[in-house]
Amino acid sequence: MNQYLHDNRGVTLIEIVVSITLISIVMMALTTIFIYSIGSYSRQVDEIAAKQKVQFALNYIEKRIRECDQYQITYHSNNQTIEGRDFEGKKVWIDLSGRRRNSFNTLLYFYRDRGELRVNKKNENNVLVDGIRDILVREIVEGELLEIEVIAHKIDYSVKLRLSLDYR
Repeated sequence: MNQYLHDNRGVTLIEIVVSITLISIVMMALTTIFIYSIGSYSRQVDEIAAKQKVQFALNYIEKRIRECDQYQITYHSNNQTIEGRDFEGKKVWIDLSGRRRNSFNTLLYFYRDRGELRVNKKNENNVLVDGIRDILVREIVEGELLEIEVIAHKIDYSVKLRLSLDYR
C-alpha cells in the first residue's frame, strides 16, 4: 500500500468512473428509500389526523347531547335533528341533517356541502371540525336507542356511538 502511494502513478480514469458510478447507485438507492419514507410518513400523518377529527366530532356531539336535560331530549328522524333543553331550560338543537342552519340555540350542525361540523349557538357559524364526509343517525329502538356514525372524508374510516335516550 505504501509503495502504491509513492509510485506517483495516481488513479486511472476507469477507476474514477467506476467509483463515481458506484457512489451514484448507492446515492440513488438511498434517495429513493428516503423519498418513499417521507411519503409514507406523510400519508400516515394525514390518516391519523382524519381519524382524530372524526373522533373529536363524535365526542363533541355526544358532549352536547349529554349537556341537555336527559328527560327532555327528542330525536326528529324526518330532519335528523335532536331537540333538547339546556341547563337554563332553553330549547336547543343539534342538527345532523347536512343542511346549513342559521337559527339561534343550535348547539351544532353538520354542513354536508363543505364537510364541516359547525357551532351556531348565537349565529356565529364557527367551524368546529372539517374533513367529514357524512354523519348518519339511526334510531335503533324508537324513543330509546340512537346510533350516530361520523364518516371521514379522505379515508375509509368511521366511528359510531350508541346513546340510550329516555324521551317517551
